[in-house]
Amino acid sequence: MKSTCRILATCFCATCGLAILITLALPLACLGQDFFVSPQGNDGWSGKLAAPNGEKTDGPFATLQRAQQAVRELRQKDPNREQPIIVAIRDGRYFLSEPLRFTPEDSGTEKSPVIYQAYQNERPIISGGVALKGWTVDAQGRWHLVLDDVKSGKWSFAQLFVNDQRRQRPRLPKKGYYTIAERVPPPAGQENRGDDRLQYAETEFNPQWQNLVDVEVNIFHQWSMSRMRINSIDPAKKLVVFRRGTGFNAGWAQFGKGHRYYLENVKEALTEPGEFYLDRSSGELIYIPRPGEDPKTAEVIAPRLENLVLFSCDGAASKWVEHIQFRGLIFAHSNWVCPNDGQFFPQAEVGLDAAISAVGARHITFDTCAVVHVGTYAMAFGEGCRNCRVENCELVDLGAGGVKIGHAGSGNWQEASRRPQGEEALVSHIT
Repeated sequence: MKSTCRILATCFCATCGLAILITLALPLACLGQDFFVSPQGNDGWSGKLAAPNGEKTDGPFATLQRAQQAVRELRQKDPNREQPIIVAIRDGRYFLSEPLRFTPEDSGTEKSPVIYQAYQNERPIISGGVALKGWTVDAQGRWHLVLDDVKSGKWSFAQLFVNDQRRQRPRLPKKGYYTIAERVPPPAGQENRGDDRLQYAETEFNPQWQNLVDVEVNIFHQWSMSRMRINSIDPAKKLVVFRRGTGFNAGWAQFGKGHRYYLENVKEALTEPGEFYLDRSSGELIYIPRPGEDPKTAEVIAPRLENLVLFSCDGAASKWVEHIQFRGLIFAHSNWVCPNDGQFFPQAEVGLDAAISAVGARHITFDTCAVVHVGTYAMAFGEGCRNCRVENCELVDLGAGGVKIGHAGSGNWQEASRRPQGEEALVSHIT
């Protein structure tokens, strides 16, 4: 679908001669683009050309951040502008080193919104991932790559995407589920901690597994799931104790007898094509390719950023991020790693953030966009967000939900002093 602008036109009825005011929907290109961004661009250029000129002395910008800066400069130069400021983004991948952050200084106006749109019928991808190259292949056909930032503790990830498809970490059992042999209540006096242990049936757990601290145990409740980290295993008692409890002393949060569970990220279970294992202690990533995958040609992307786009207001000064539109863009590859003490929330994982996360954003539009391959929610409209629209968008392969309204994660990226307060924090009119 092509993005459109709407203009008013006056026509005259041929029969009665009356003037009739009508609305015409025309491609946004009819307004003309102010700036261009391209993988073949240069941030030292003017950004006024859709492609580099013949002498390679001018052309589009290379990064979205430089275009964002140019929009600010144009707004300062022409504060009374009454037509949109349009940034046209050429086809290709734009790998972000940090989230795109929009503040009140990036705002448009009702008559002059800021529009970031795909150039013509192209589909640019804005990625929070890293393209992995330089694999070695062992005698078994497994691919190996050592990542220094993982080894040094600067980076970790639990998702991997090969040729635009999500791959999985090794799990046990390979098919189906284990079931809890007996519920083991928390120790006396610690009931408010919630269930933090279970008794297993046979040999489902092995204290000799490598990197036991990185194994995750996914336990199903009535309508939610706990993702637990192991503290200790007692093979004699067939008892597993986790680093934390569910935090709720209620039946729906218990590890009841017969409840299903499975284990994820067990290195010794890495056996099937399409599985990968990231060894955080050595920094080594191991991948078992699917038939036909070639390490020289495969596109392998590991996510690095949890947030791709942030809208950050100044609530203390009642300054909002307003009148910004995104059209025809693909946002992809956001990260999420289970906390060291596990993850549990009783409803909809509402505590998680989103790839596109907003606080104090108003009159923001996403139209004909896509959010794919993310570790948390696709979008979250938190405190103070109003009159925002998500239209004609695809939200695919998500770690949590699609659009979350009323809460935008932990808010670690938005300074507490700048968050909306009182009635200004109310969220409404999200379509």
